[in-house]
Amino acid sequence: MGYIGKKTNSKIRMIGLSTAMANGADVANWFGVPQGFLFNFRPNVRPVPVEIHFKGFTDKNYCPRMNSMNKPAFNDIQKFSPHSPVLIFVSSRRQTRLTALDLIQMSMNKFGETSPYLRMDHMELSNALSLTQDSYLKQTLEFGIGMHHAGLVSSDRRLVEDLFVQNKIQILVATSTLAWGVNFPAKLVIIKGTEYFDPNQKNYVDMPISDIL
Repeated sequence: MGYIGKKTNSKIRMIGLSTAMANGADVANWFGVPQGFLFNFRPNVRPVPVEIHFKGFTDKNYCPRMNSMNKPAFNDIQKFSPHSPVLIFVSSRRQTRLTALDLIQMSMNKFGETSPYLRMDHMELSNALSLTQDSYLKQTLEFGIGMHHAGLVSSDRRLVEDLFVQNKIQILVATSTLAWGVNFPAKLVIIKGTEYFDPNQKNYVDMPISDIL
């Protein structure tokens, strides 16, 4: 656009808008934004205030560490959002299943067979299950917990998204693919771990801060 403006000898006005970024000043410099025309809105100007809580875990190995986060996550759901929508982000498809099943077990231990996370009557639930192809997703939906990852067929992903947005299920466990370009009404967001497995490096690496934001 800058090249076109220069060649045609005409001024082109460009406006850039973005969600959370870790390097806003760098992008502004690349954009050629004049001094005083970069506006960075910090979290304290949000119309809905955000509280951030950190918890540390000492397990050295990845899978045991992920497992040790499930009980604190369950407790935080009861503490911060017992009746409102909850998003839980994990770094792999396998972890969506393990996390959801662990939450179901803890829910049964505390509340019995009747799950407080399910907001559908028997007919609605039966209809949703009849449309679901993934066997694990069928199991978790019965308890009001959904899963969302790239391994699900598109119809299952759309179904889970609709159920969560309509508050038919309270908890959605998802990989980071859900974080881009969606606007889900979650009161509590839990990020289980800030690293992921990079197949190129064949090792676990830290997530970029922009992804976490």
